[in-house]
Parts: sequence; C-alpha cells; structure tokens
Amino acid sequence: MLFNSYVFLAFLPITWMIYFLLNHFRWYRLAQSTLIIASFVFYGYEDYRLCLLLAFSIAVNFLLHLGLMSNNCREVLRRLLLVWGIGINLGLLYYFKYFDFTLENLNRFLGTDFVLRNIALPLGVSFYTFQQISFVVDSYSRKMGKCSLLDYSLFVSFFPQLVAGPIVLHKEMIPQFQNPENRKINYDNMLSGAEYFIMGFAKKVLVADTFAKICDAGYENLFELNSISAVLTVLAFTLEIYFDFSGYCDMALGLGRFFNIIIPTNFNSPYKALNISDFWKRWHMTLTRFLTTYLYIPLGGSRKGLMRTCINVMLVFSLSGLWHGAAWTFVLWGMMHGAAMVVYRVGRKFFDYLPRVLSWLCTFLFVNVAWVFFRAEYFRQPWRLLGRVFCGGAGGIHSDMVSALCNNTIWELTLERPADATS
Repeated sequence: MLFNSYVFLAFLPITWMIYFLLNHFRWYRLAQSTLIIASFVFYGYEDYRLCLLLAFSIAVNFLLHLGLMSNNCREVLRRLLLVWGIGINLGLLYYFKYFDFTLENLNRFLGTDFVLRNIALPLGVSFYTFQQISFVVDSYSRKMGKCSLLDYSLFVSFFPQLVAGPIVLHKEMIPQFQNPENRKINYDNMLSGAEYFIMGFAKKVLVADTFAKICDAGYENLFELNSISAVLTVLAFTLEIYFDFSGYCDMALGLGRFFNIIIPTNFNSPYKALNISDFWKRWHMTLTRFLTTYLYIPLGGSRKGLMRTCINVMLVFSLSGLWHGAAWTFVLWGMMHGAAMVVYRVGRKFFDYLPRVLSWLCTFLFVNVAWVFFRAEYFRQPWRLLGRVFCGGAGGIHSDMVSALCNNTIWELTLERPADATS
C-alpha cells in the first residue's frame, strides 16, 4: 500500500479513529497493538509474505536486544550476539537485494552458469534493516532505555516511515510512543500534519511524476536527442528524484504528526549546497547520520591521518551507492561522490574561498552529472547521454518530451499507482 493510492485514503482515517478511540478509553496497550497490526496490514497489503519477513526480523532483533541488555550476559557472549545481530540483518538484506546480483556477476566474469532466482525485493527492507542494526549496536553499548516488545515492534513497523524512510533511531521514536500526552488528539499536530502530507503529495504526484515522464521520454529516445533535449533529460531526473523522495518523506512527516509522532527531517534544500560536504548534510540526512555514526566513525573517521580518512570516505560512499541499488552504476555513483568528498577535503581551503555563486554552480553541475549514473539502466547509458549533452547538436526539444509535458499529472490529476519506492 502506498500513500498516494485510493485504498490508503480509507486506511488512514479508520486507523486514526480506532487508535485514538482506544486511547480515549485508556486501553493503551490495545491501541498500540492495533497500530502495529494496522502497520502490518499497510506493509503486507499486496503480499502477506512481507509481513512474515518483517515479523521474523523484529522477533530476532528484539531477542538479541534482551541478550545484549542482560546484566548476566558475559562480555564475550555479548560481542558474539552483536556480530550475530549485524550478520543476520545484513544477511537478510544481502539475500533479497544482492544475491541475484552476485550470481549475475559470477556468471559474467567467471563464466559460470548459475540460475538467477529472480528474488522479489521487499519494500523498505533497506530502511528497516539499517534501523534495526542501529538498535542492536546501541543495545550492545547499553545506550537504551526501557523498551517492551510492543514499543520495539511499533518502532520498526510504524507505517508512515516503514516503506521509504527516513531511517529513524530508537531514542527519537520510542520515547514518543511511551509519552502519555501523545495518546491524546492534538489538533495542532493534525493541522501541521495535513500541511506536510498535502505538500508531500503534491511534490510526488504533481511534480515528480511530471518530470519522470519527461526523463523517461529522453532515455527512451537516447540516440535521437540533441543537446537541448539531453540537458533537459538530465535536469528532469535531478528534479524527479528530489521531489519523489522528498515528497515521500514529507508525507511521512505529516502522517507521523497525525499520531503525535515527530519524525526527523530528511531533506534541507540540498540543491542549495555550496560544496559536496554541504550537500550530504542536506540530502537524505538520516542516511548520512547512520553511515557516519555506525560505519565511518567505527572505521576510524578522520582520526588516523589524511590517507586513512580518504580511504574511509571512499569505502563509505561506495557502500552507500550499493545500498541504493544492486548495480554497478549505483556503486560508480557512490564512488563519484566519495571522490568529490576526498577532493573537497584535500583542497578545502581553496574551495571555501571561491565565490558563492561559483561554488554552488560547481556543486550543482557535479550532482547533475552524478545523477545520470544513478538513473542509468546499464553501464554504457550514462556515457551516451552525456555524449549527447556535449555532441548532440542543436535543434528543438524532442517531440516525445513535449508530449510528456503536455500530458502530465499537473493538467490531469489522477490517483494512480506509481513505481515502487526505493527500498
């Protein structure tokens, strides 16, 4: 079930009324259980097996949490539980997202003939996997307060942020679920929630879907593009991906506020960034926070010299690219951002003294070029599109792009099922 679908328009008010009605009669645990059940219904609406995977993941991680928080558990066993916890979570993510990718590359480079399993990628698995890894790691560090199975289940499955993030932390969510004041209807939160949801919905349906049609038309006619059409194709995806993901996150913020839950902000005008470091402080902020806290710092961060820092940066950004999708184009996109971050760190004194307009332009142009590799369906495609940008010749806009612009959702608003959100 997605936020911009007809069935969700019925799901939301029914869930909201039942939740607050049960809280009104002080049936708090039942209200919490009902919200968990509703979140599972939301997640498994099109495939009940998704609920089985989510329930298994929650149960395993909560059991690990109990072991890690136990005072009777020896340190050696706690370390083993930590390794198991990270391994199980990454193992599930690997199987569903990267197993076929591994077989495909073995077949390609080693000449093997492994049969691909065509494993369906569960929605949101990348988000709630990272979410639970942070929970296990913090349980090992004993950075946890009191947490029941119901609290934890709701923390993981809470439907506003389950499918497309943000990647939330236990310390910013579980205390809100436990706060008695959040069990009462708050009309100010509902009003601000409606504003966020409507804004996010408009970003997704009116803006992102429109630019998606223009971008798709460009990629479908790649060999016919002139320079102008190629540039518009690049810019269309730059705007599509921002308004699509930002729209989903705004809708999540709004839906959370309907239930008096403040979900962390994930975007802060990233295309205003004056350098690549600033960009990653504004773009997908919760992913940047997770990778910094649970990967970059444990690797040594910037504490072990410039060379080690550059290696850590490249590793983190390469893995970030792979997290976004099982394809070498995603890895290359991550490596491009990693290399840009290394260049900025080495030459920071120079870059910080550039005029603001020039700094912004360089950053924005680089982000646009990198998005070409992110959007690519195969490895040669981005090079061909960039070749069209510089060597495509003069002329008007491609006719299919004009058609896409004239037949878009701004002029004819419909509630239609979009492509699956990023997992």
